[in-house]
Amino acid sequence: MQVLLLLCGKILLLILCSRQCWSYEIPNIKLELLNNGFSLSLADEPGIRKVLYYIKLNNVCPGLIDLIVEPNPNWKTTQLSAALKPKDKVNLSILVNYNGEAYKETQYIIVGENGNVAKKSPKKQTPESRCGGQKKSDRPKDDCEPSQTIVKGLTNICKNQLIFEENFNDDKLDLTKWSFDIRSLLTGRQNEEFVLFDNEQENLFLLNGTLYIKPTFTQASVRTAAFDFGSRCTPVENIVKECRSMTQYPFTYIPPINSSNIHTKNSFQFKYGRVEIRAKLPKGDWLLPYITLESRGTLLENRKQIRIAFARGNEQLLTANPMKDIGGRRLYGGLVKNIEQHQTDFKELYATEHFANDFHVYTLTWSNNSISLAVDDRTYGEFQGNLNEFNEGFFISLGVSAGGHLEFPDNLVNSEEKPWQNTSPKAIGIFWRNIKDGKITWPGDNQAMRIDYVKVYAV
Repeated sequence: MQVLLLLCGKILLLILCSRQCWSYEIPNIKLELLNNGFSLSLADEPGIRKVLYYIKLNNVCPGLIDLIVEPNPNWKTTQLSAALKPKDKVNLSILVNYNGEAYKETQYIIVGENGNVAKKSPKKQTPESRCGGQKKSDRPKDDCEPSQTIVKGLTNICKNQLIFEENFNDDKLDLTKWSFDIRSLLTGRQNEEFVLFDNEQENLFLLNGTLYIKPTFTQASVRTAAFDFGSRCTPVENIVKECRSMTQYPFTYIPPINSSNIHTKNSFQFKYGRVEIRAKLPKGDWLLPYITLESRGTLLENRKQIRIAFARGNEQLLTANPMKDIGGRRLYGGLVKNIEQHQTDFKELYATEHFANDFHVYTLTWSNNSISLAVDDRTYGEFQGNLNEFNEGFFISLGVSAGGHLEFPDNLVNSEEKPWQNTSPKAIGIFWRNIKDGKITWPGDNQAMRIDYVKVYAV
């Protein structure tokens, strides 16, 4: 009798296990559009304990991840983003814990179609675990080569996977990806530059699938100019000097150049990857284009850069002892170990024409033991060995600056060519005066840096 009871008990357990493993099917996800984003929901039923969403919008990486542990009701996740448009595609990977078993499925939603209810992807996923285990022949083939790349908020990254893409095809900048620097760089320190970063339409705009960052001369009067960014300000080192200025001519000045700088610090940070950026650099005296990776350090002395592409805006700029053209025909890329002290290790490539004359593809490949630089598939520099100082997360930064005391040396062949002396307390006043006198000009629209696309791949 005891043997019979034990056998019946085992049969009952097998039946219950079979029901748990095979009686649940993930329902179709429903999409609700919001003014500042969207929400997704999955119909609740007894047995659901957790729901994990992985969401990709229009196949752009990185995706959005949310783990829901309460029905709330119908296992809803709400995501803040730019408003979705008709025909936008929402790809979903859903993992559901049902009675202790994990079920995975992929679905997709085309906004405006099928009542915004998801459709099953053609290839249906089987439960991640089954009672009694899963036969080896039943397991899906895994062709994902492991990657060194680390992305904040993204897991299971495969080598050569596209983890970030921006083609600038919309009418306005996507503020879910990019944030503005709002601050003055005229701080009185050695690393200051003669520019005011803001989000003005004339300084940053999208046109025909291209991002333009265009510096302009300020229209303010040098005697009465002032600014106060208030809560919009994003200071780095000195909240007083970067965020507001009550000019007291002739003792203090506001920057004579208005421009823009954008970054992905709030949306996309990564360690190790291959960055490809197709860009046309700016042309104009004393302009400084920045296509860089920046570290997350909050203190200026701890912040570092990896420059992907840098060429001065001047057509030609000859230094003495030794004589060398450091103008726009010379491309630089590499490491800035300390921004404030300008501790740099750059590689160089000298070309037959200014890098502002055409678009080029600039590539940075960064792994755990090397960093290489290329332009139009031509490698011109590589760093190997001890790169421990750069063993941290970085974000993308794009901008155009001007002047300053670090990037334009004083030892020029023509000493009168550069109007100011580095570290001189009169430098900014002299720069202002040269603009007013027409000695610093940027003909046409060549001063604009143009970015066609930005892509980042895992390595």
